[in-house]
Amino acid sequence: MTIPVLSRDGVLADNEARREDGKQHMSAVMIYWIARNRWSHPILEELATWALNEEGALHTSQISHIRNGRMRMLGVKTVDALGAINLGLWIVRYGEPEQLEQLGCAPLTPRIEELLEGAEPLFDPRTEQPLTQGGFLELYLGYVHLPGVIGGSGGSIDMAQVAANLGPYIETVIRNARVDFVEARQAFTKALADETKAKLVVAAAAGLETLSAEELTTNVQGICAGLERIDGRARTPEELVQELQG
Repeated sequence: MTIPVLSRDGVLADNEARREDGKQHMSAVMIYWIARNRWSHPILEELATWALNEEGALHTSQISHIRNGRMRMLGVKTVDALGAINLGLWIVRYGEPEQLEQLGCAPLTPRIEELLEGAEPLFDPRTEQPLTQGGFLELYLGYVHLPGVIGGSGGSIDMAQVAANLGPYIETVIRNARVDFVEARQAFTKALADETKAKLVVAAAAGLETLSAEELTTNVQGICAGLERIDGRARTPEELVQELQG
């Protein structure tokens, strides 16, 4: 009989360091997921009630603690709620309606449809399937990282300072590539698939705006893709943040 084990490929060997890393990455994931889907903490609580068909499974205070990297332990209901929301969202976006009943969700209402419109689930990078309850727990324990999701509150990276350094960095890339700001905006519009976000990034490069830490966490993959369109250099989010920390 083969005993299933969690893979330790690419994770920290020291258990305490791994768990701390997982807690901070969980913070970054929550920041990313909430901002990406334009949710608030009360909305996430509302979605948990729908996904589990149960009142009180997830509270705004718990969401805040996870987001701020201060959750010492993930409760069973919290993990259950996060996984159910993600799976329910995936079914609404990509699955079949009858699967919601199989999952145990409450009936889909116009309000829930509105909250889920345009939202995206989180995917397990190992399977490319939507992250389940077990996946969220592995994420919190530091066994899995979501590609391109960086930062988090209370970690070693000061994302606010990194975000403040982004504008001058992009301006230098634009200048060295000898493109103008119109061309740069076009590059970021294609990369981010959002003209408003592209305008914000270019405005930061011009010294007119500063991205927030949350905006950087949410859009860093698209920003890397936009920079590559401008100067032809591929960057991972981790590499970009490391440069911006310097």
